[in-house]
Amino acid sequence: GATAACQKMVAAAFLDRCFCVSERGSSVGTEVRAGITTFVTMAYILVVNPTIMATAGLPFKAAAFATAATAIVGSGFVSVFANLPFGLAPGMGLNAYFAYGVCIARDIPVGVALAIMCGVGLSFGILSALGACSLLQQVMPNNLKYATTVAIGVFQAFIGFRMVNLVVGNKDTLVTLGDILSTEVALSIGGTFLIGVLAVNRVQGAMLIGICASSCFSWLSGLHPLPEKFAEMPSAHSFWDQLDFAGCAERWQETLPIMLAMLFVCIFDTAGVQFGAGLQAGLVDEQTGQLPGTRAAFLGASLATGLGGILGTSPVIILNETCAGIAEGGKTGLTGLVVALLFLLSLPFLPIFAAVPLTATAPCCIIVGAFMMGPAGAMDWDDLRFSLPAFLTITVMPMTYSIANGVVAGLVAHFILNVFSVSLIALFTGPPRRQVSNKLLSDPLVAEGQPIQPPKLSPHAPRVRLDDRVEAAERLIERAGSFNRSPSAGHWSPPGL
Repeated sequence: GATAACQKMVAAAFLDRCFCVSERGSSVGTEVRAGITTFVTMAYILVVNPTIMATAGLPFKAAAFATAATAIVGSGFVSVFANLPFGLAPGMGLNAYFAYGVCIARDIPVGVALAIMCGVGLSFGILSALGACSLLQQVMPNNLKYATTVAIGVFQAFIGFRMVNLVVGNKDTLVTLGDILSTEVALSIGGTFLIGVLAVNRVQGAMLIGICASSCFSWLSGLHPLPEKFAEMPSAHSFWDQLDFAGCAERWQETLPIMLAMLFVCIFDTAGVQFGAGLQAGLVDEQTGQLPGTRAAFLGASLATGLGGILGTSPVIILNETCAGIAEGGKTGLTGLVVALLFLLSLPFLPIFAAVPLTATAPCCIIVGAFMMGPAGAMDWDDLRFSLPAFLTITVMPMTYSIANGVVAGLVAHFILNVFSVSLIALFTGPPRRQVSNKLLSDPLVAEGQPIQPPKLSPHAPRVRLDDRVEAAERLIERAGSFNRSPSAGHWSPPGL
């Protein structure tokens, strides 16, 4: 007993030193508990992702192995090289787009689609190594970042409805409500509310509990067959010899927008989650606003994404469920290492996951879609220059069954609206002068050294003519006895801009 206790103390001290556990105000026990919590909350991906991949024509067992393997590699890499408490796995939304938006809707063969995944992983890795991912994150308008997340959530929920025939096709209205009295639809609705109630009450692993409850009900009631086996040694399956890079190049007009859209989502989804989770863990530097180890985190996601293309799964990102482990006190890479080890231990039990019915997994798509609505509250809906591109992204993506279409629609609209609004303001008010010599003009009309910003183009804003604002400003300055219309007096913008 004394020897075992001594060995535990030595191991704990070693892990503490390797992952700077005490330095970050945590303990080895806390990090292990946080890793278990993260795994429990994201374990549903072992069921849901292979189920979605199977609809694209990939064997379920191969997709399940790929899901676990990429989670092991991604989480392990980030934990060791970035020392961050993140759990990585194939992203919800991206997997649905891969299966339904690429392979099914566009009739792209699996070999070509997986070649695209390898291209995404390679491009992601190069941009990560060069530090371009952080730059792209800063350049992209916040409203479009938020809108992309919201749109993927709507898209994913719609796919969840389709998976269980809650929404079905209709020749007159395109889609309509399915038979809600059917057993499978009713079971899916019940599973959705069960997960929702558990999540509202902050029960850890709510989605995993919901999947288990719905699956057991289906098996015991005879709706779906029980697992043929409960455990077997997994066998790795590689699609390397089936990757069709030639077909990908031949259909470049289709495949290039898909690759760029997935790359865009991978970068901004990974960046957003790691910054938010890092902020929650207290790891963001207060002076610089930077999170240490971000480049290694991007590289880990890109490496796992490239591996996923070879093994047979969709792009890998940092899952939002990471925040559950951080809430339990996770602050170091030891949390992520525990997640990777638990995914490794889950490999022999893949036959159980293969027997889980769609009625048990579809509610997860719907609930995760609801979780992705949060950024909508942070968006600026009062300025049409930003709200209209966001609206187009959110609506075009699910309605055209394409992430690429939604992203392109938002970017094009943002470019057109902002370029032309700035041009028109410059046309009627003249070019902005940055230097203000008259102190009365520097505040509150325009801050010194700042360019003029175009007014908010909002239906909610009061309609005041620009000339009225300028005349009011002139009268105010004239009363002060220091009005000057010479060019040296500078140029002002309307109040409130």
